[in-house]
Amino acid sequence: MIHRAKRAGVPTPIIYMVDPVDATIIMEFVEGKQVKQILNDLSAEERVNLCVHIGELIGRLHKNGIIHGDLTTSNMILTPNGRVVFVDFGLSELSEEIEARGVDLHLMKRALMSTHHAYADECFEALIKGYSKVMGEKIAKKELEKIGEIEMRGRYISERREK
Repeated sequence: MIHRAKRAGVPTPIIYMVDPVDATIIMEFVEGKQVKQILNDLSAEERVNLCVHIGELIGRLHKNGIIHGDLTTSNMILTPNGRVVFVDFGLSELSEEIEARGVDLHLMKRALMSTHHAYADECFEALIKGYSKVMGEKIAKKELEKIGEIEMRGRYISERREK
């Protein structure tokens, strides 16, 4: 999946060796900080620009049928030269379904809300802007509707209790 993501134009670590017998993978150490560690310290403009770029990268994954499965700011590394590298594809899968993409985006939204609550709405809106550039406005709108549907499945949300 890392190779597929790289082919889709999403920076990932370089795989140097895979040993299926010993269940070992040797890959590049990516120098930098997790987006989780730096997002709150950025200016509003830098934060929005970074989230738009992350949205574009997520769009590239989804456009190529790749579901990351664990989209969080912990699984994105900002390198010293400004590249965002996606890591930890252990839960990834191939899917073209709107449900799978919606779950991926919903997880990202929840990660923003839990870790970056002061900027979550701003960041997610910017992320969707970047995502729309790659996937198109029509698909992005459907994804947002799907996220709303996924959120309504939650156990203890007031919106669902009111209906």
